[in-house]
Amino acid sequence: MSVSRTLFHVMRADFFERSRRYSFLITLGLTIFAAYLSLPPSSADYLMMGLDHYRGIYNSAWIGAAVAVICSSLLSLPAFYLVKNAIERDERTGVGQIIATTPLTKPLYTLGKTFSNFVFLVVMVGVIALAAGAMQLIRAEVLHIDLWALLSPFIFSVLPAMAVIAAVAVLFETIPWLRGTFGNVVYFVLWMVLIISLAMNISMRVPLFDLWGVQVIMSSMMKDTAAVFPDYEMDSFAISMATLQEPLQTFTWNGVHWTVKIIFNRILWLGVALGISLLAALLFRLFDPALQKPNLSRDRETLEAMPSESTQPAPKTAPIVLTPLPSTHRSFYPMRVLLAELRLLFKGIGWWWFFILAGLIVAGILLPVEKARQYLLPIAWVLPLGLWSALGIGEKRHNTDQLIYSAPHPLSRQFPMVWLAGVIASIIAGVGVAANMILAGDWLHLMAWATGALFIPSLALALGVWSGSNKLFEVVYMLWWYAGPINHVESLDFMGTGANFQVNRVFIYGLLIMLLLALAVLGRKKQLKR
Repeated sequence: MSVSRTLFHVMRADFFERSRRYSFLITLGLTIFAAYLSLPPSSADYLMMGLDHYRGIYNSAWIGAAVAVICSSLLSLPAFYLVKNAIERDERTGVGQIIATTPLTKPLYTLGKTFSNFVFLVVMVGVIALAAGAMQLIRAEVLHIDLWALLSPFIFSVLPAMAVIAAVAVLFETIPWLRGTFGNVVYFVLWMVLIISLAMNISMRVPLFDLWGVQVIMSSMMKDTAAVFPDYEMDSFAISMATLQEPLQTFTWNGVHWTVKIIFNRILWLGVALGISLLAALLFRLFDPALQKPNLSRDRETLEAMPSESTQPAPKTAPIVLTPLPSTHRSFYPMRVLLAELRLLFKGIGWWWFFILAGLIVAGILLPVEKARQYLLPIAWVLPLGLWSALGIGEKRHNTDQLIYSAPHPLSRQFPMVWLAGVIASIIAGVGVAANMILAGDWLHLMAWATGALFIPSLALALGVWSGSNKLFEVVYMLWWYAGPINHVESLDFMGTGANFQVNRVFIYGLLIMLLLALAVLGRKKQLKR
């Protein structure tokens, strides 16, 4: 089979499997909705993609560029989590062991996975580009559609970024310590760093390190806006919802002048994606157990200790006596189930994790209560992220769902203990800060702390049960964590890190906790009926 044919079949199988998922449609719908919000009518009192109180008329150039900016900067986060499961799925389904017996080489495999990731993301970008054209007709400021002006920002800005994301997702799967939750957090941090650097260096004309391709578009917009409106202050822009402080003013923008230098810089990112894919091939073992380092001395001792079949007499069959079930004593022991869930939750945690946890607990007690609440608590409640993200999906992950779901009363006995184990993880991680609040008599923020300790596992359990994956919770939680506790957006600050915390927020999050638990119960009931 030729190389191109091999790559095609690897891509085709992955694409059809992924496109049937609900996550594909949900992400696509949310991105199109974000693009819709970024193009408000002229009568709206806000701009999501504008330059102060100026914006271009909704022609093909402005709409294509505006939607491409939103698509490249926002879609780049969920896109990674959507495609970071190609190798994991082959291992889980047993396809990887079959692939290991074929002549397929490691570079071809990683290139095929990168290519399939890229094609999947290209389809999403293509649908969003079509939606952008539809938005031009809906807003009806300019009805003539210029295909080149509309599509060129997607081609040169968005697609190279998606290629790099596709390759990075494969690379993370080939590095053992980046395959799980830690890798998801690392990518989130990298994404935030790139977004912040984008905001700080937006005025660079042809930035070489503009992965998202946003700076090229925004710098062109700002330069042309300053040429039409001399009072416009350079570097004044918004890629988020901003209320208009002055009446909206529009002008005709003809789009980015795509020079050879700009296009070459964007094509370089395709080469970067190719290099990352080949690097992943060097780190990948291609599901071959022979490449694992066996313990030969231990195996030899085990074989020597085993008695020979020829010298070992056949065992006598003993009568089987079953222990009768108790008829009067209680057969459900909540503490035993809870301890079992806690052991499963903390299983596989390294010593370094507990060392960091101990340090955070001690620091939470010794620091001033304000600093402990504002700075240490958000850090402490990131450490158990991998534990929380396993809530609601542990049965599926360990293939014990049929065993647990067939046990007596799994919804009323085992399911609450899963949630309670997550709550205990929250309490352990934040106990130092809570003790500090008690000693300082800060009862209001202690209520917020208790609300957060209940809210996090409730969110994890509901999202885990309904999505069947840990990624949705990790993305939602990290975004919520960054906006609320870190940037002190009051409505999203479930930890109460801000100084102006109000008690009514405790009741609001209390209702949200009950709603999340109800959703989790409904989701588990649905699973039990299958």
